[in-house]
Amino acid sequence: MVIRGNIRGNGKQLAQYLVSGEANERVQILDVAGRRQATDAYLHQTLQSMSLTSELTRTSKGLYHAQINPAYREDRSMSDQDWMKAADILGQELGLQEQRRIIVLHQKKGRTHAHVVWERYDHQTGTVISNRFSRLAQDRARKEMERVFEHQQTPHRNKHRPELKETLTNLWHEAETGQDFIRAVHANGYLLAEGVPRHPFMVVDENGRSFDLVRQLKGIRIKEVRARLRNEKLMPEKEAIEIMRQKQDGSSDSSKAEQQRDTDQDKALRTASVFWTNKLETTVESPEVESQKKMKKLADAFIQSGQEMTEKAELENSPEKKKNLAEAYMLNSDELTEQNKKVIADAERQNQFDNDIASKQYIHTKPERNDSKKRRLKFAAQFMANEKELIQPGEEPINKLHQETLRNFIKSEEGMFTQSVLTDEKERHQTVAQQFFDNQELAAELTDEEKLMQKMVLEQKEIRERSRQKKRRRSW
Repeated sequence: MVIRGNIRGNGKQLAQYLVSGEANERVQILDVAGRRQATDAYLHQTLQSMSLTSELTRTSKGLYHAQINPAYREDRSMSDQDWMKAADILGQELGLQEQRRIIVLHQKKGRTHAHVVWERYDHQTGTVISNRFSRLAQDRARKEMERVFEHQQTPHRNKHRPELKETLTNLWHEAETGQDFIRAVHANGYLLAEGVPRHPFMVVDENGRSFDLVRQLKGIRIKEVRARLRNEKLMPEKEAIEIMRQKQDGSSDSSKAEQQRDTDQDKALRTASVFWTNKLETTVESPEVESQKKMKKLADAFIQSGQEMTEKAELENSPEKKKNLAEAYMLNSDELTEQNKKVIADAERQNQFDNDIASKQYIHTKPERNDSKKRRLKFAAQFMANEKELIQPGEEPINKLHQETLRNFIKSEEGMFTQSVLTDEKERHQTVAQQFFDNQELAAELTDEEKLMQKMVLEQKEIRERSRQKKRRRSW
């Protein structure tokens, strides 16, 4: 019996490997944390939870994974209870007997071995169980399993190893080429096989145990072995071990041959029964009859497709369809005419609206400021008061004309400030004011105060003109 085990992490990858059936002929989930015959999903969940407990500690390897591999033919006598007992023995030696565990059986090439995974984190103490001296614990568990299950005891050392070394060394020196050496080794009951890169050449004895070839050759280095066997094709190590074990167990070949014959007979019987059952239902036809049937099917399909095309063409050229198309055309033309009229009317309304907006924007101007309005009214009132005081008896018609013109001016000024002043109204007011000043010149000679008042009016006019020019410059 062989037992190998070590600590590890990544429970997700390990769960995928345990339930994978690609490299295994059969996979059986034996135990998952006390649950028998659990599902794959439950195994994934449990193993990931066991692996995540390592986050509570400093280590990243919160699992202990071991393989229990009995000797050839001894695995056949082990039941499910025996595998459970073997896991209990190994867990006891490792100090993991109280931890959660998972047991999965793999069958590969007719041999069965067990994978056992334990959780290392102790939930009571909050620490990880140590892995020290696990190799010695594995060896103790192996001996106990061999005693309990009455398996053949594994020798501590190979008794035939000195004889193996002497035989292989003599064959190496006697052979001249690599092919001669391989033939001599096979003639003495051994097999040469291809190993791993670290041990590229292996030799398998009659018991199915493999050894490193270079270590069995006294005084020979690996460089010399590579040089002699570099062009030789060797079988894989596992295949060589399987051949030697089958050779040791002579009855295995005969039993396999019998099983093969039984399976062949069963297949023949099943085939014959199916043939005789379906004989009455099946009829054998000649190739000519089959070809005639195919031609008839093709002709029928061609005729049917021609009829469908003819019916379709008749429907397309029928008067009813033409009438429907004409009606649809008329309806579409009416709709298009109405839409065009509507579009033209909308365009005319839009143009009219745009013209109105443009005219309004042209005639509208900004109203004057309120302080300017008050100043003008104050100036006009003062001007009328002075006019009343300066009226003379001989100049009544002229003064009346002057007063009437001034009233018109004041009325026009009040109308100009009470509403939004338009451009045309401003021009009209300016014309009235100009007439007023012209009439003033036609009046009698003015006094000094009237001249002063006229001068002030002119100054105000110049001020307004200058402000208007400034606004124009700003707008530019």
